[in-house]
Amino acid sequence: MGRQSTYPPAPLALDLPAPIRASVRELVVPQFTRARRSHRRWVRVVNKVGGSLEPFGRPNADRYWEIAQRRQPDAGDPTSDTQAALRALVDSLNEDAALNFVGKIAARIDCTRMATTHLRVEKALRETPAIESAELPTQVFVLGLFRSGTTFLHRLLAQDPTSRTLPHWESFDPVHTPEGPEARQRKLGFTLGLADVLSPNIKAIHPMDAHQTDECRALFTNVFRTLQFNVQYRVPGYVDWLLQQDSRIAYRHYRRQLQLVHYHRPFGTRLVLKDPTHTFFVDTILEIFPDARFVFIHRDPVDTLSSICSLHGYARSVFSSDVDAEALGQELPESYMMSMLESAVAAVDRLPADRIAHVRSSDLSRDPLGTVATAYRDLGMELSEDASNAMQVFIRAKRDNASPRHIHGAEGFGLDPGAIRERFAQYCDRFDLTA
Repeated sequence: MGRQSTYPPAPLALDLPAPIRASVRELVVPQFTRARRSHRRWVRVVNKVGGSLEPFGRPNADRYWEIAQRRQPDAGDPTSDTQAALRALVDSLNEDAALNFVGKIAARIDCTRMATTHLRVEKALRETPAIESAELPTQVFVLGLFRSGTTFLHRLLAQDPTSRTLPHWESFDPVHTPEGPEARQRKLGFTLGLADVLSPNIKAIHPMDAHQTDECRALFTNVFRTLQFNVQYRVPGYVDWLLQQDSRIAYRHYRRQLQLVHYHRPFGTRLVLKDPTHTFFVDTILEIFPDARFVFIHRDPVDTLSSICSLHGYARSVFSSDVDAEALGQELPESYMMSMLESAVAAVDRLPADRIAHVRSSDLSRDPLGTVATAYRDLGMELSEDASNAMQVFIRAKRDNASPRHIHGAEGFGLDPGAIRERFAQYCDRFDLTA
């Protein structure tokens, strides 16, 4: 396999299929109430008919590996830690997730794809041992809770021509092929199109396409070790299992996959990475990436939490008909996200000052370029004229193409804004989040 010496590659003339589109006219994501309110009529029919076929489609880890190994007969066996993780996820899917028929089929498709990708990753690393000794550019991790502005911040930082980020297709399938990335791009485009049909509100809440910079969660799903699964499915048993595991296992796999993609597409003086769950593993990141630096974004926890509830509600509703706003309001404030927030701040407080930059979501919205310039200075980095100009173009495009309105309120999930702010009073005071 040859290495590509520049990144990004020259634009490819792809004859991509037209995206699958639902006939959606609204540009507003309404306040989430319950799953069935978000289902299209045909989805309700499919779930009703499919539900009569029980136990057809019931998640089965052994079956998923059988399918993956049939697709990749020369790839060898999965790692034992990845087998254990998929088993824990499947157990929780069966015990906790209350999957509807669409959810069972989606779990089968997703899990077999990720299992197959895992086998391909391991095969690629075995075939080219030099990958695991390859140097990575200096890493900058974007930290922050879900729905705190991490996506906009990450994509803004990605505009710097010297930064190396992961386009969605590359994290979705990190295995290089000599014929180029087109097949991986097509596959992801189809997957995202299908997701848009099932739940257009998800794309409105978190816009995604195959080519845009996106978070690196897929590198963790390839080994079935990420808290992100709890967004898509309600899997508390899996979350409890994962939080008891050695997080270095997941991050070692993660580093190897970063080396895999960068080995074949080397570029940049820094690698800018984002996944909201990075926030809870700063100490592990520093062990695996000793020179890492961080940009930590902060938002009023009332707005953040209600948006988190809405995201979880719409995401889980695709796969389960047993999702409602009140239950989300009871579950998520007590979840790992909120309970580990202040320990995450404490972890970065132990770093030298030039390795952590704190930004506020409100400042990023009001003055994005100025906020990024301050973060660069805090980290001892230079914001070049080329980077500044590219970021300004991105900001203008973002403002000219406003995202659909996402309506959510704490009260809609049975939450008390005053109680939330009281609980996080020290955090809010420190970063002046409620002014």
